[in-house]
Amino acid sequence: MGNTVAKSPKELTLSSQRSLEKQRQLILQSASAAPPPGYVRAYFYSHLYQIYDKSPPDLAADIPLCPSGGLDLGVVKQEWGLETCLPVDPLRWKPFQPGQPNYLSAVAVEVLSNGQGCIKFIEPTVSHQTLMQRQTRDVVLGVATLIQLSFLRALQAIYQCLEDDTPLPAMYRQMRRRAQSVTAIWSWDDLLNIFILCMWFGLAVATYGGYIQWAPMERGRKWVRTGSFSL
Repeated sequence: MGNTVAKSPKELTLSSQRSLEKQRQLILQSASAAPPPGYVRAYFYSHLYQIYDKSPPDLAADIPLCPSGGLDLGVVKQEWGLETCLPVDPLRWKPFQPGQPNYLSAVAVEVLSNGQGCIKFIEPTVSHQTLMQRQTRDVVLGVATLIQLSFLRALQAIYQCLEDDTPLPAMYRQMRRRAQSVTAIWSWDDLLNIFILCMWFGLAVATYGGYIQWAPMERGRKWVRTGSFSL
C-alpha cells in the first residue's frame, strides 16, 4: 500500500524523463552497460500496451538479487513506489504469476530475462486508497509549486518597486563597486600583514598600559612549583 509521502510511479517517470531529456540535450547519454554481477535490470511500464508497441520503459533500474539468485518483488515495489507488480512473460506478453508471492526464483529470473537482458514489470492492480493517496500528493505538490511561484513573483514585484521608486539598489551597487575597487588594490598578503601589524600594536599598547604582565621569571617559577603559568 502506498503513502502520501512516497513518490508515485508517475512522479518517478516524469523525473526519469526530465533526466533523460537533459542527458540528450547535453549529449551525455551513453550506451547502457550490462548490470553488475548479482543484479538484474528491471523495466517498468505503466501500461501493458507499451510493451506490445515496443515503447521505451517508463522506469529502469538494476535490482539486487537474493543470495539464492532469486528476486524479491518487494524490493522492486519499494524501488518505484508500487503497490503491486508482476513480471511480463517475454514469449506470451502476459503477466506472469510467480509460484511464491512476491518472489521470483532463480529459474524464473533466467527465463523472464532470457533474450532481452531485462525483466519487464507492470502494476496490474491499484487499490482505491492508493489512488487517492497519489492524487492527494499530486494536489499537494501542485499547491506547493503554486505557492513557490507566487512567492517568487512577489519578490520580483518588491524588487521592481525598490528599483523604480527608491535609491537603495543604486546605493548598493555603488557601495559594491567601491568595495571591489578596494579589494582590487589590496591583496590578501597585504591584508594579512596589516592584521599582524595591528595585532602587534595592540599587544604593545596592552603591555605599556599594564593590561598584560609578562613577568617571564615569575611565571617560570610558578610553573616549576604549581605547573601553571598564571600569576
